[in-house]
Amino acid sequence: MNFKSFIPALMVLIPALSFAAANNSTHVRLENAVNVAGTQLSSGDYKLTWEGTGPDVTVSFIQGKKTVATVPATVVSAAASQPEGIETNTTNPKSIALDAVDLKGETIRFQHNDAAGN
Repeated sequence: MNFKSFIPALMVLIPALSFAAANNSTHVRLENAVNVAGTQLSSGDYKLTWEGTGPDVTVSFIQGKKTVATVPATVVSAAASQPEGIETNTTNPKSIALDAVDLKGETIRFQHNDAAGN
């Protein structure tokens, strides 16, 4: 194996390894500004941590040492073969909603604050 190709492969594994930790956390990169549960997040790198029992949790978005948002969410089981990533939805031409963060074996689904109450 070429050493130069090993480094990018290792960088891809780091988020998966951070998820595997017992402290319920992962890292995500938001390429665009998004709205999550009524809170606007700028593009950038975030650490997500979640607390709670059962499927209902509270997720904190941390940038650097500052918690920039704390929102309700639900953790649901997913196929272990599910690719890691984020799910977004364009709610209108100027707003992108963060629907979920897909992890190995789990998906964190966010609740949205909208006129329908969803």
